[in-house]
Amino acid sequence: MNLKDTVKEEAFTLGFSAVGIAPADYDPVAHDSLLQWLNNGYQTGMDYMQRATRKRFDPGIHLSGARSVIVCALNYYTEPKSNSRKGYVSIYATGENYHRVVKDKLETLSGRIKKLSGDFRARTFVDSSPVGEKSLAVKAGIGFIGRNGMIIIPGDKEDPGKPPKGSFHFLGGIITDLGLEPDSPGVGTCGRCRKCIDACPTNAIVDNGIIDASRCISYHTTQNKGAIPDDIAVEMQNMIFGCDICQLVCPYNKKSAITIEQGFIPRRDLIDVDLEMLKDLSEDEFGVRFKGSSIEDIDYTMFKRNVVIAMNNIRCGAKEYPG
Repeated sequence: MNLKDTVKEEAFTLGFSAVGIAPADYDPVAHDSLLQWLNNGYQTGMDYMQRATRKRFDPGIHLSGARSVIVCALNYYTEPKSNSRKGYVSIYATGENYHRVVKDKLETLSGRIKKLSGDFRARTFVDSSPVGEKSLAVKAGIGFIGRNGMIIIPGDKEDPGKPPKGSFHFLGGIITDLGLEPDSPGVGTCGRCRKCIDACPTNAIVDNGIIDASRCISYHTTQNKGAIPDDIAVEMQNMIFGCDICQLVCPYNKKSAITIEQGFIPRRDLIDVDLEMLKDLSEDEFGVRFKGSSIEDIDYTMFKRNVVIAMNNIRCGAKEYPG
């Protein structure tokens, strides 16, 4: 078994569900797409997206002498549960904070590769780093970017009996100076399917793979520190953190496998959340209750705002989520 195959085998041993190798070269096409997205103002309040734009698509800026990027996908899917009278937390945030879980696995993988290869320089990244992980995932053959802007891992061409792995995956990777043979770029298509576009209650999906964050419920509930526009707030239904609609309606996710990662098993206090109780949480209680989850990444005032909106929607007869 050569080094590339061994690296992939080690990644699968750690629980990653897909692994691929991308060349560590600059991607001008992906960079131009980001610049166009920014020019259209789709980033709304995410000013950080305007900084160091080339750095997102040039791994060599992160690590001098970079030659390869090992891209890994980690399944986080669990069955969505919802009570229309309770608060809904997006599937990705019902377990432990994914940044730590994915980062720890990547650091472990990096250590194992160093033992195998000897001289080895590397930088690990998750989505908190300025790295265009989706464009790298395509280059590494992991999958393709769907209409909802997510990386979709299609079925195995060599084994048609295997269902698609879908899009409920976190992405991360290792930029390294090892010269590993790149995989063929990912291929796939949404065909004529428009289910995600039609299901989005705020019309946030404006084109193939292009999301207007100013219309996105996930953006407003997790990153917007100001007031949420009324026309968005009313469509939040009982959602208090994130949104799963565009993924749950995607045909590629019909047979998504339940994650085997114990860190992503939903916490009881993050399923069908008692909004009346959350409404009265103090800031200190908020920090204690959500310590270790992705929810702790947002401001207390943002969270309380989301809870109040959800409670108002429920009083007005919000639909059960996911609808």
